[in-house]
Amino acid sequence: MAYREHWLIPEQDYPSYAAYLEAAGGNAVERARRMDPTLVLEQVHRSGLRGRGGAGFPTGVKWSAVRANPCPTRFVVCNAAEGEPGTFKDRFLLGRNPYSTLEGMLICAHAIGAKAGFIAIKASFARPLARLRAALAEMAGTMGGVSITIVEGPDEYLFGEETAMLSVIDGEGPLPRPPESPAYEVGLRATAGSPNPAVCNNAETFAHVPSVIRAGAASFRNVGTSDTSGTILFTLSGDLQRPGVYELPAGTSLRHLFYEVGGGPPPGRTFKAALPGVSAAPILPERFDIPADFGSLRLVGSGLGSAGFILFDDQTSMPRVAQAVARFLYVESCNQCSACKEGLRTASRALDEIFDPAKATPDDPERALFGAWRAPQGNRCYLPVQGATVIPSLMQRFRAEIDAQVSHPTGAPPAYVLPKLADFDEASRTFTVDSMQRLKLPNWTYAEPPQPPRPPSAPSSAPRGHTAVRLHPDLRAALADLGGGGDGDLDLDRQVNEALHDWLKSQKRKKKRSKK
Repeated sequence: MAYREHWLIPEQDYPSYAAYLEAAGGNAVERARRMDPTLVLEQVHRSGLRGRGGAGFPTGVKWSAVRANPCPTRFVVCNAAEGEPGTFKDRFLLGRNPYSTLEGMLICAHAIGAKAGFIAIKASFARPLARLRAALAEMAGTMGGVSITIVEGPDEYLFGEETAMLSVIDGEGPLPRPPESPAYEVGLRATAGSPNPAVCNNAETFAHVPSVIRAGAASFRNVGTSDTSGTILFTLSGDLQRPGVYELPAGTSLRHLFYEVGGGPPPGRTFKAALPGVSAAPILPERFDIPADFGSLRLVGSGLGSAGFILFDDQTSMPRVAQAVARFLYVESCNQCSACKEGLRTASRALDEIFDPAKATPDDPERALFGAWRAPQGNRCYLPVQGATVIPSLMQRFRAEIDAQVSHPTGAPPAYVLPKLADFDEASRTFTVDSMQRLKLPNWTYAEPPQPPRPPSAPSSAPRGHTAVRLHPDLRAALADLGGGGDGDLDLDRQVNEALHDWLKSQKRKKKRSKK
């Protein structure tokens, strides 16, 4: 079974741990345990390995911070709760090769002095879960006193946020913690006297560590770029001929990735843009010659993220894409930070209106921008920053399409289905999209799926649905006072929209007066 040094994905699934060891060139965990932990940390640091979960943080720096923490109780946590739209690489990796990730976790445990580790993964990820359970059973004799526990979590997007993931492992909901409590300082089961720091890395990040130990930091540095070393697992989805997960050296040009590897757009069409998930601005075709690494994509105003690229061809409605992105972020925000939930709701509702002839108004785009830009205020996590970045960038870079839709709201194109990927058929190169996402409500419950039309004589017994969000009791009481008291529903959407309509009109009047 061919294995290229530092490559993670074999041509076929590794059938066993023994087969993996034979192909990979030996047991990296045993080699690391023969090294002083400081030497392991040095190798990881010198390798230039950066986190593959989205932020690209230097792995060696994170590990060293936890090792230096005076608290003797430390943890290793693998984030396999992949939920970024357009991304499938962690599930593909764990299905093909769970052993590299587990070895990486055990090496980390040795380096930082941890005795326990956790793998946080969504309960709906059936194949990766089965592979991880089997791999852990095979590796039982190599754990060296370190326990690794699989924690199955919910499908919420925020389960993949680092501190929300720790909350789930601690038996709570997937809610981000205050920013003054980062995982490398306050980890799992923390108390006032024992903060229990944790190294939290993505499954792909841990998977790169064993080859660094086997072949050395300099060898890993020789793959990729000076900014981003090693290989990257890219997910390509959307309007291209060969969707899939591909492993390539960091720094591969987007043009090569999209056209040569992904097969280019469908026949007779051209690419309009590529979107790296819902955390960074779209990339236009004139930028496709740039290298796919963290630094280069940041320089052009976008980002690598988790290397999941959604491709759009010239027949895609970008206003519909902006609408889908805004709704996804609004629905998935947790409502701990009211500015985030309210701002993203304003953006989502305003973009909805440009497709509704009965509600569309000329100031809908301005209200959408207003809501997105004001979402990140005192936020606990990065989600509202994503909204303030990707929604305005889509609207501004495709403003002509937005304005055309506002001018002619009738005959709107079909709604765009954001590819929150649920499965991948490698034989047909077809991704399955999560069918439940479109039914998800902002309070993380689900609407009833559409029912077949009933005859006029058949009464419906289904309850009428409504959208709700969790509110702090004090805020709920204050809103109840505004609404006249009582427990009746508050038409908060209408009140906020009317207020913004009035405010935008007043701003336009001020501008007109100032020009006179």
